[in-house]
Amino acid sequence: MARNRQATPSELITIALVGDLLGQKNSETWFALVRQLYADLFPHLPERSRYHRHLLAARHLIASFGLSLSPKDADILIIDSKPLPIAQGARMKRPRQQSEAKIGPGSMGWVMGYKLHGVVDTQGYFTKFAIVAANESEQGVARELLSEYERSRTLGDKGYVGSGVYAKSRENAKTPVAWPPVLGKLRKRIESVFSRLARCCSLGEVQLNSFQAVVARTCRAVAAHNLMLHLERYVRSAA
Repeated sequence: MARNRQATPSELITIALVGDLLGQKNSETWFALVRQLYADLFPHLPERSRYHRHLLAARHLIASFGLSLSPKDADILIIDSKPLPIAQGARMKRPRQQSEAKIGPGSMGWVMGYKLHGVVDTQGYFTKFAIVAANESEQGVARELLSEYERSRTLGDKGYVGSGVYAKSRENAKTPVAWPPVLGKLRKRIESVFSRLARCCSLGEVQLNSFQAVVARTCRAVAAHNLMLHLERYVRSAA
């Protein structure tokens, strides 16, 4: 009976999230390392292909776990987008075959792929997020992702003007909104969050072969980020 036992979903998710927290870019190498060095902790691991199938199937569960760690009493939210390219520059003419991917503007120029639209609180916790084609408008995503009340207390950049989000006016605006320095400082919080996702979780740096894989990787990165904040908060409170 013991020989037929399989690793539980929680064990597989734990392995993946720890790898993300450690900044492991190659999930195959990380899984092989765990199999080799931690067989006593995980004696019933599946083959690599089945491991990845389990993670793909668990992507929404992983996202729900990560979002459940965020505080529920945030007064101010911040929204922004991060490109998730599958091709840039000349390679956009011969991208990997992903029908969901589109060409859209990014902070470093035009990209072929997707965008992560994230909503964080002032502590940096993700409260909501969406992964959409790179050509989707910021205004439309904000309306889909946030309720009217949530938009009224959410800060955004110029791309979200007209969505109900409190956004800094464009330079040619006839009636510019007030944007004191404190709001700019608050909005930079999400830029720090995205930088951490790229630095610690390699989000946007690893080439993936399907939209489902992009979603799964992003869900894990968001969960890992919120888990890092949760652990840091716990350590501070226990000190």
